[in-house]
Order: sequence, then C-alpha cells, then structure tokens
Amino acid sequence: MWSGPVLANSSTGDHFFDGGGHGMIDRLKEGLSFEWRAERHTELLLADLAETATAPDLSGRLTELAAAAQARRSRLERRLMALSARPRLAPLPPILDRLDRALEIALAQTRASADRYAALAELSRRLADPETAFACELNRTGAEESAILLDGLLALEVDRSALRPGAESSLGL
Repeated sequence: MWSGPVLANSSTGDHFFDGGGHGMIDRLKEGLSFEWRAERHTELLLADLAETATAPDLSGRLTELAAAAQARRSRLERRLMALSARPRLAPLPPILDRLDRALEIALAQTRASADRYAALAELSRRLADPETAFACELNRTGAEESAILLDGLLALEVDRSALRPGAESSLGL
C-alpha cells in the first residue's frame, strides 16, 4: 500500500496530502508565512537597536543585520506570491531597551529560523519545488551567518557590561 504523498483533486485545485490528511503545500505556505513574520520581527528589532545605539560601529553592524533580515523576508514574500499565498501579519512584541537582552532574543530567533529553514527546504524538495527549496537554503545560510555575528555582538556587550561593575547594560555601551 502506498504511504507517500497523495495528489488529490478538489474544487480549489490539486493538493498534496500526507498520511495524516494534512495538506503538505498548506504546511509549506504556513511555514513560509511564519518565517516571514519572524524575519519581520527580527528586522524591526535590529533596526530599532541600530537607531538607538550610540556607538557608530555597533549601529552600522545592526543596520547590516536588519537589512539581511529584510532580504530574507523579501525572498520569502516572493515565494509566497509564487505559491498564491500571502504573509499574515501578527502583532509585534515590544522592543526591549536593554541591548544584551535584545541581542539574546535576536540571536535565539535567528538560530531557530535557520533550523526551520532547513525543514522547509526539505519539505519543498519533497513537493518538487526547487525554487522554494533554494530560497529556504539561502535563507538558512544567511540566518546562520547572522547568528554568528549576533553571537559576537552579544559577547562584546557582555564583556562591556562586566567592565562596568554594578551598571546595567544599555544601548549606548
């Protein structure tokens, strides 16, 4: 008995279904939409940090990282349009005023996104969608590179905080 994906005709078009009856294409669209929202949040978080940072080198690096998140989001948007789907907006969490905490969150989100991109690329390959698989692999690589940079910025901020006994981490340091 065949246990792989089944192509079924419906009034809304052809859909792949896995053994559990869930549409694999719908899972792909939802995953891409989720990542679009995650990249949007990361981009806005990093852009806000860049605007409030007083050190020019830190501000520049955060601006570059925000632009990288925007590029990944744009790539996802193009794939969603090609799949006749649209990203769904969600409320953004509040922006944090502590640089170290904001960097921790951005780092965790970026690492998690890299892992999810790998899974989305594999799902895309299973659906014979090489364009989406390629976009997800590019985004995975970009997220991994951003995570390395964020990890370095976080380490620098922790070191700076350690040099200021009793001082809270702030955006200007």
